[in-house]
Amino acid sequence: MNNCDDKCPGSQAGQTIGPDGCPVPVSIDLKGVNFDFDKATLRPDAVTILNEAAEILKRYPELKVEVAGHTDQCGKDAYNQKLSERRARAAYDYLTSNGVDAARLSGPNGYGESRPLEDLGQAFPACKSEKNRRTELNVQN
Repeated sequence: MNNCDDKCPGSQAGQTIGPDGCPVPVSIDLKGVNFDFDKATLRPDAVTILNEAAEILKRYPELKVEVAGHTDQCGKDAYNQKLSERRARAAYDYLTSNGVDAARLSGPNGYGESRPLEDLGQAFPACKSEKNRRTELNVQN
């Protein structure tokens, strides 16, 4: 590319560059983790997922990520808020203890039951919604 046509002259070596001279956006899929009912301890499958996330975050040091905890709809709002905060803290602490700089992480933030992936209302099966018992890693860039 001719320098006078380069729309991003500050591109860094090693980046994939598009026809306009700008870095091609990288698609990053940071998976979140799920928790057992009324628990904030990381399961073995969660550790595997968080190890993968830590490696991705190390590979892309410009990424900033929110660590967001959630609960299902069982229980009192105040209890679920605290539980979601403990879940977010568990993932946050795991990432930082595995080499991710805390300055790149927003949170840990707890959202209680306010952002369900699966809204089952107040019916008993809402307690069975593992999808809602989660911590998400949301890319902020």
